Amino acid sequence: MKEKNFDILMLFQLFFAVLAMSIGIYGKVTENYNLLPLMLILLSIMFLIIGLREYKRTKSLLWGIIYLFISLFMIFSVIEGIKRK
Repeated sequence: MKEKNFDILMLFQLFFAVLAMSIGIYGKVTENYNLLPLMLILLSIMFLIIGLREYKRTKSLLWGIIYLFISLFMIFSVIEGIKRK
């Protein structure tokens, strides 16, 4: 069985996932959704890291670009939502 090795991108992905999950749990428990844009920014950074890891793993640019566009769309949506407040 192939042993999984942890690289720095996986650690960053795990870090941003834990941060986003903790902000989401905090928002749900306290019913205070003021930190929702921050959680979405963290998730978009996590998608960007997933795209970088996928490109590094497969050397195929397709999935990396798809994750990049998802990440950029999420960041754009969050910034537009913040500006409208």
